[in-house]
Amino acid sequence: MKILLGLALLMAAGVQAADWARWRGPDGNGVSPETVSPESWGKEGPKTVWKAKVGTGFTAATVAAGRVYTLGNVDKSDVTTLWCLNAANGSTEWKRDWPSKLDPVMYEGGPNSTPIVHAGRIYAVIKPALVLCLDAAKGTTLWETNLVAGLKADISPWGVAGSPLIVGEQLIINYGTAGTALDLKTGAVRWTTGARGASFNVPAVTSMQGEPVLMSLATNHLAAIRLRDGATLWEHPFGKGYFCHTSDPLVNGDSVFISSADDGGEVIRFGDGKPVSSWKSRKLGTFLATAALREDHLYGLSICDLKLSELRCVDWKTGSVLWSQGGFGETPGTPVTTADGKILILSDKGELTAGKISPEKFEFIRRDQVIGGKCWTPPTLSDGRMYVRNAAGDLVCLQVGPERAI
Repeated sequence: MKILLGLALLMAAGVQAADWARWRGPDGNGVSPETVSPESWGKEGPKTVWKAKVGTGFTAATVAAGRVYTLGNVDKSDVTTLWCLNAANGSTEWKRDWPSKLDPVMYEGGPNSTPIVHAGRIYAVIKPALVLCLDAAKGTTLWETNLVAGLKADISPWGVAGSPLIVGEQLIINYGTAGTALDLKTGAVRWTTGARGASFNVPAVTSMQGEPVLMSLATNHLAAIRLRDGATLWEHPFGKGYFCHTSDPLVNGDSVFISSADDGGEVIRFGDGKPVSSWKSRKLGTFLATAALREDHLYGLSICDLKLSELRCVDWKTGSVLWSQGGFGETPGTPVTTADGKILILSDKGELTAGKISPEKFEFIRRDQVIGGKCWTPPTLSDGRMYVRNAAGDLVCLQVGPERAI
């Protein structure tokens, strides 16, 4: 328990209370401490505060210290721009460009990874495995690391898509067999897990028998990776066909949930130092839409054996489906976000659905069209505002909670 608390403090260091400084929020699990009041939104839905154009891509907004960061390829070019916008009004504070092909392979293309802000620095991953560290306020480059040039590991047609993770003095990138760690200050490679495979999820941080570890969902297995040196402690087979798992592992006590649209969902116990499956089922198979965990219940958009994505509540301990609810689009959808006792889901067509969190039934509150176009990127919540983005690069800032000075 002390190790877990220490890890949490290390991961949260430098993040302000209202910030959303990394992929899927303060704790990387889609859970927000924000107050969200959909009951008070007007007939037209939440008020639009500002809009911006940031280029083609699927990078979520990162919000820290009054600034919004995201990535996109403007005018469908082969140049990726890292944007720093003023959170109050959406004006551009600075921007930086790097060569990076659009590569619209089975989708619109552009960047997929979401930057992370930590201790006055921003860390971003450009599609061709270029890792960047910049001054978050000024945009000046502090270091760059080309992973392909240095490690020569496999890279998929979609590039490096997993978002960076910071643990202590290490920057974790899901590149290579089950991840690679860079030195946070210099960008030097500390360790890597091998050259074969390339997956897209963000590993979970936990401990096993007193040792801090990563739970990394690789191309065809879950791997427990020792944080201090990158050693693989064990592997558990998972995945039948996709080999680029996008849903993040979720840790709950001494168990971890992993999921993919090709192989369903599985809870694996690891408390005894080796993996033991508690249950496995195709009743909760997610793809892009990482589930949310609240009080031993999983809430996720399942697309296994379904033509349409369906929101399901699943018991963590047994895998039983407690309820199902349709109406969330035809494609994989976005990761589930929870805040203030509510579920918030942005559909593939830009409809924002709000409902109450309950393991007994889905309690619908309202649904609003908040943005158009294809939406595979989860919303960001910070300072009473929500940031939503589509594939074309329209970024919209919405007032979803009490207004606060930014």
